Amino acid sequence: MQVPERMKQAVAVTNKEAFIQLIQSKQEDFTSVYRKLANYVLTNFVDVAFMRAQQWAMEVDTSEVSVIRFVRFLGYKGFTDFSDNMKQIIRNEMTMTKYAEIAVKEGRSGADILMDIIKAEERNFNELIAKFSPDVMSGVIDLLGRTERVIVLGLRSSAALCDYCSYMLIRALAKEVITINAGGVHTFDSLLPWLDKEAVVIVFGYPRYPARTIEIVEHLKAFNWPIIAVTNDELSPLVPLADYIIYAPSHSVAFTDSMGAAVVVINTMIVEYINRFHDKSIDKIKRFEELAKEKQYYWK
Repeated sequence: MQVPERMKQAVAVTNKEAFIQLIQSKQEDFTSVYRKLANYVLTNFVDVAFMRAQQWAMEVDTSEVSVIRFVRFLGYKGFTDFSDNMKQIIRNEMTMTKYAEIAVKEGRSGADILMDIIKAEERNFNELIAKFSPDVMSGVIDLLGRTERVIVLGLRSSAALCDYCSYMLIRALAKEVITINAGGVHTFDSLLPWLDKEAVVIVFGYPRYPARTIEIVEHLKAFNWPIIAVTNDELSPLVPLADYIIYAPSHSVAFTDSMGAAVVVINTMIVEYINRFHDKSIDKIKRFEELAKEKQYYWK
């Protein structure tokens, strides 16, 4: 999948050790201000990841412009790219407790928190649009059109996405679905009747990526079933395992998880399938509605 140039990072280190090496490789040319900024980020690595440029500047008694120049000197396009890379480095290690401490340290409440969350979601949607590939989505719809069996996987916070996706696949598309949202051994037993049949895997994975999710995907990949991954960005451990990747960013302001972009991806997938296979889809939806009426699924 091609990512627009404006969405690419000039630098993207994958762990703290690599970031330290990046600093060390540039330090001979640091100004006195750059040296202060470097020392502060190395000492307060996690805190800086969640700071605004202005906050970082105040901590070392310099200007916001100097902060921006410093991260560009390191090789980043700007402060946003730097901040995103920092968050990605620490997400796999950070506990919910640390996220909560950062949120409290912000000292924001009420409408301020609401607006912070809305701005984060707006950013997620903008990045979703920028990274969206019609070709990838078309390939996903082709796969779903060729099989009636879908395995949907999502653990921990992604379990909610897993449940919603499974529900829509059953209700709107009448697919046979196996939902894996607990990661137990029994999930593999339920796959035995499908081993010699065509199936598609849809997996949701977000920081902090559950190790069990990666383990299950590796197991499913051995069956030669196509893997469709919905994840946050190119550094996700699901990327090298997947045949189709849909990026649904999940920038958040604290320890809560942002799922808005992923839900949009699910809805897009369902609607595009219905448009592509209109007559068959409408017939299945009608049958569902008849069953729902007969069994009184909904409040009258």
